[in-house]
Amino acid sequence: MVVELPETAPPLIRTMQRLKGYTATQANKLLARSGTFWQPESYDHVVRPGELERIINYVLENPVKAGLVDEWGQWPHTYLAP
Repeated sequence: MVVELPETAPPLIRTMQRLKGYTATQANKLLARSGTFWQPESYDHVVRPGELERIINYVLENPVKAGLVDEWGQWPHTYLAP
């Protein structure tokens, strides 16, 4: 996932804690399970100038590399905002 946070957003670590907490709760409900959902560490970082397009393309191509679809636009869970 690639997101752009406004300057007024809480620190990245706080934003990720809230996002991971919410999504873990929802996923566990959907899967009818409980317990740890996310790995303790993740690859969270601020994107350096000039890297954004490369990183977005990398994320979009993940379902293709996994053999789930032939083209990134076919993956039903992709959302790309302008």
